[in-house]
Amino acid sequence: MKKGAILFILIVFLFSSIGLHSAYAQFSSFNFGLTFSFKPFGGRVVSSSDALEIIALRSVGFGCIMTGTSISIIPIGSPSGTPVSYFIPALVTPRTGGATETGDLILGNYGGQTIIKCIHFLGAEVTVPLNTITLFGTSGGSSSKK
Repeated sequence: MKKGAILFILIVFLFSSIGLHSAYAQFSSFNFGLTFSFKPFGGRVVSSSDALEIIALRSVGFGCIMTGTSISIIPIGSPSGTPVSYFIPALVTPRTGGATETGDLILGNYGGQTIIKCIHFLGAEVTVPLNTITLFGTSGGSSSKK
């Protein structure tokens, strides 16, 4: 029952935030000629320590520096072998409180991309483009812990 209520709250949160962002984007476009693209996402977190791409690079000697964290999720309705990775800027925190952990359900919005630069100790450079999360909530908030 408790998990069902939390999922319901997250879904309501997602749709209300989409409406606010859509209204903001239309207002800004009307006044300034700018358009904003906020896209919803949701799924289960499969890696909260780093995106799977970053983990793979670090395992072969690359160092990746970022001001925030990266995560990988399995999107809702996708096969389990198709994770998608995102970047969470340092100032963006979950609206549901607590830390994002592997296994949590997550809903939110993303927009734009952040390029993560990874450098190997021998001098090779690799860039990893990740979609940037602008707003999110997880089922692992402090109110849902047992």
